[in-house]
Amino acid sequence: RDSSTSRGLGDVYKRQGLNDMRADLVGISLCIEAGSAAYLPLRHRDGEVDDLFATDRLIEGQMDQTDALGMLKPMLEDPAIMKIGQNMKYDAKILARVGIKINPIDDTMLISYAQNGGLHNHGMNFLSERYLDHVPIPIKTLLGTGKSAITFDSVPIDEATRYAAEDADITLRLWQNLKPKLHLKKVTTVYETLELSLIHISEPTRRRGIS
Repeated sequence: RDSSTSRGLGDVYKRQGLNDMRADLVGISLCIEAGSAAYLPLRHRDGEVDDLFATDRLIEGQMDQTDALGMLKPMLEDPAIMKIGQNMKYDAKILARVGIKINPIDDTMLISYAQNGGLHNHGMNFLSERYLDHVPIPIKTLLGTGKSAITFDSVPIDEATRYAAEDADITLRLWQNLKPKLHLKKVTTVYETLELSLIHISEPTRRRGIS
């Protein structure tokens, strides 16, 4: 594949929880050009979890999830379009649950790990500060903490958009920064044959209950 045809895909959803076997799709964030990203809300609810008047009613104006996934599925499965994410193992499992086998992929977390191993953290916040000199929006400012914490589907759409679009933009910019260094550090084979392959190996077994 010619790298000029690649497109950056940031966090392809915003999850309601961290357990990939139970999390629900809430929205999709996309970035195809650094500095310009978008968020597609799908299942934000009207009211907070601890709100006396909280309901399961979805906020109006969101796209139907089935329609959105139907439109995105050809792109997400197109072998000619590279999809880029941070911790794509998680994303692949969530998308597999809704009938999408995302391919091909690049993972900024694994690209960083292949280069630096145990030298430092490989989470997005750390990588963004280290390589982009940018401090991302903390998720705690949206969800809160402790017993009063809410899930992402209760975050107002305007706030969710800023957070999710930033995630996608950071992901693409990290990829642009880190991917060329695989060759310079002579770890391309390690990344492609060891680190990246584990995503495809572990995904089917995890869905069968093996972790």
